[in-house]
Amino acid sequence: MTKHTILFLAANPAGTDRLALDREARAIQHELERSGHRDQFELVTRWAVEPLDLLRELRKLKPTVVHFSGHGGTAVHPRYRLPPASPEERLMAALVRVRRDIDDGSGAGGGGGRGGAGLFFQGPDGRPQLVTTAALEQTFGAAGASVRLVVLSACYSDAQAEALLAHVDCVVGMSGSITDDAARSFAIGFYGGLGEREPVARAFLQGRAAISLETLHDGDLPQLEVRRGVDASRLILADEARAVSAAPSGPEIRMTREQLQARLSGLLPAQFEAVLFRANIPPEYLPGPTAPQASRAIDAIRYLEQRSQLPQLARLLQDIVGGGRA
Repeated sequence: MTKHTILFLAANPAGTDRLALDREARAIQHELERSGHRDQFELVTRWAVEPLDLLRELRKLKPTVVHFSGHGGTAVHPRYRLPPASPEERLMAALVRVRRDIDDGSGAGGGGGRGGAGLFFQGPDGRPQLVTTAALEQTFGAAGASVRLVVLSACYSDAQAEALLAHVDCVVGMSGSITDDAARSFAIGFYGGLGEREPVARAFLQGRAAISLETLHDGDLPQLEVRRGVDASRLILADEARAVSAAPSGPEIRMTREQLQARLSGLLPAQFEAVLFRANIPPEYLPGPTAPQASRAIDAIRYLEQRSQLPQLARLLQDIVGGGRA
């Protein structure tokens, strides 16, 4: 059985509020382990991640889910927080919940200046290094073909979530400054749902509900962005981890999603167009014929996946390639 890899990327650079990212990773692991389909997921954690780590891990692990946990904000020079000077200031600081943004000192909060917004990874010197929205989109476009779902557990990350829809089916981002506790509660509810074969859309609602159950006030901040043509209410990752089998009325054909993608990408152009025609995939759903065949294959699989038609695709490939028809 093919497992889904959940890549957990954590960054808490020097000079930023200390986040309980280890508690979040542990909570996700515990929630998956107690779920009914725990054998279909593997959580892989990476700590103190630098920008190039994203590219390297996408290439190496080919994850289904990428979860970034850390700070979000703007490209304005971050204001590193100094420790409170007086006992009164220290008391007030202890009463304020830690949030996952980097204040730029402008008074507008971490969401000001969205054009330069991004996520803060750790630089070589240990301090925050901004990875812009454009850089994130470019990276997932170049090396994120396996990724179906991204969770950006950082403040003001809804802009990055929207941008990543060019390459990812579903992305969760935060529309404001979320507290550390609320982000962890969302992760518990969300991944618990995925582990119980809940669709992404329902798991998202359960993540929001978990925030409310903990009497926190950031339940409206997580936002689910869904790619055009994708039905998040039917996207169940636990089901997709199983090998695809042909209908029992014919000879059994078993192919994983990755095998289907490789077979489609390697077809002759005429064979590829024959598959699209016989699978009744609307032309407007796919990139134009001048786009790379691998990109068109990914979108074709996504279209059929949402309609539970991958077994038929496996049989079509066997029929067309095995029978030599184009």
